[in-house]
Amino acid sequence: MDETLAGAGAAPLIAALDSASPDRAANRGSVRASIDWDAVRDKVAHRSADLEETFAGRGPWADAVLARRAQELAEVPQRDDEAGTGTPMLVARGAETLYGLELRHLGHIVPMPRLARVPGAPPAILGVIAVAGKVMRLFDLDGLCSGTHAAAAGIDRPGYAPGYAIVLRTGTGRPAALRLHEVERVADIALPRTSVPAEAGPLVRAITADRMAILDMAALLDLVKT
Repeated sequence: MDETLAGAGAAPLIAALDSASPDRAANRGSVRASIDWDAVRDKVAHRSADLEETFAGRGPWADAVLARRAQELAEVPQRDDEAGTGTPMLVARGAETLYGLELRHLGHIVPMPRLARVPGAPPAILGVIAVAGKVMRLFDLDGLCSGTHAAAAGIDRPGYAPGYAIVLRTGTGRPAALRLHEVERVADIALPRTSVPAEAGPLVRAITADRMAILDMAALLDLVKT
């Protein structure tokens, strides 16, 4: 804004306000005279001291924050099912069982590649496959969980659709994949609190109301990496 115009326009406005309120000018001077500047400076100094105490981790406000933090650390964290969010899982089907596998332990999911048989391999190992240029053993998940042979699960029947290979994240362990009949969906699954029957086997962590077997991925990975 032009300073000349601003100065010229402001003076008449102030004069008009003063004339409309005869006591305005007198009050302005008395207000200025009534300010206790020493008190203002003391108040500002006290506030500055309080802020310094707070940032240094002292004082009542800092004590309250620390007390709240201690309370949060003392609280028992909620499990996934208690928080209502569940665990991201791949829901896939074996010969007769619906399985839940935690996504964070899975790599590729591919239609069954060409399978090379391995003579003398344990019944749960169907053979070896190659996925993304990496050769790995292919395990029959039904066989791992129940001891059912691959032939009994129907993989050798003429015209049988072989299903899918689920590559596991084995880290530095031997690469491995699981064979499953169908891949249904990805979902957040809340773990039930009921105990698992002994006949479910050591690889089943929980069983949901719709009879889905939630796998113990740590135990499964230990098994296939050996």
